[in-house]
Amino acid sequence: MNDATIGTQFLIRVDNKVGTLAEVMSLISSSEINVIGVCAYAIDNNGFIMFVTEDNKKAKKILEEKHYDIREEEVVLLTIENKPGALHAVAQRIADVGIDITLVYGSVERKGKKSQVVVISENNNAVLAAIKTM
Repeated sequence: MNDATIGTQFLIRVDNKVGTLAEVMSLISSSEINVIGVCAYAIDNNGFIMFVTEDNKKAKKILEEKHYDIREEEVVLLTIENKPGALHAVAQRIADVGIDITLVYGSVERKGKKSQVVVISENNNAVLAAIKTM
């Protein structure tokens, strides 16, 4: 059984230097905010951190106080079974209805029963509808 909701992720651009991800995550965790999904990467001197929290309003306030340039983006928060083919089935369903996925990231506990996935597409509401009809 799949479960999907519309959520919001933050995207912040940072300098690509050692410890930046730790610094940002420290700000969030020291305020007792749980991060439920994160993706970070660097291109040349720029770092990009995308993440979803359990309290985005509080997280945004903290980051703004530290003068981070925050962009908010709508995402689909997806919970799927942790088994071979589960992500394939969802990706295929999204492709079958003609929607382009622009980014996906996720995680699962090694022997967990569910995977948590963040999906971004050209039409998140259509993705949500497609997943709910699986």
